[in-house]
Amino acid sequence: MSFSDLNDLPLSGQTLSLDLVFSGNSFVRLFKSTNSTFLLLPMLDVFGAGTINNPTGSGYLFDQAGNPISSVTSFGGSVTADSGGEAFRLALGGFFPLLADGPFPPDIYGAHLDITLPNGSAFDVIGGELGLFPNASQPWHDQFQIGDVPDSGCTLFLAVIAVALLFSLDAAIRRCPCSQRLHRP
Repeated sequence: MSFSDLNDLPLSGQTLSLDLVFSGNSFVRLFKSTNSTFLLLPMLDVFGAGTINNPTGSGYLFDQAGNPISSVTSFGGSVTADSGGEAFRLALGGFFPLLADGPFPPDIYGAHLDITLPNGSAFDVIGGELGLFPNASQPWHDQFQIGDVPDSGCTLFLAVIAVALLFSLDAAIRRCPCSQRLHRP
């Protein structure tokens, strides 16, 4: 999932408070079979030359009500780009929600970051992306779901109507004289 609100942001050591929220009331649902090293990683697309440190700070994932979700968080590191300049992804901080003790399954609606960007006047922000990495060696551990906010009960009403229509159709077919001829030996 990409974002562009931080394009052309100078990397001058400033402190930012960011809320990354999935659009359209979407969320990420993790399952018991999801690998415990599942990683949610906000990144900046950067172009530049030389060495730049990753941002430092703190952050948390949050649920539908904006309450923090327990997760192990990782910040730090650095990137060295070619002297002629190259594009790369600069991690803003990694979230491992399944490595922490918390209620299960977590439905993740976004991430909050309080970060200090590195000093790097030779680098330009050209975009951003929120990566979801299951990090599993077996495909059955790669499962997670991205979807809309769960329905509030209207689906049950539609299911009841559909079942009632099916029973009515079955009763009408059984009463039809042409269907009775088909069942005679």
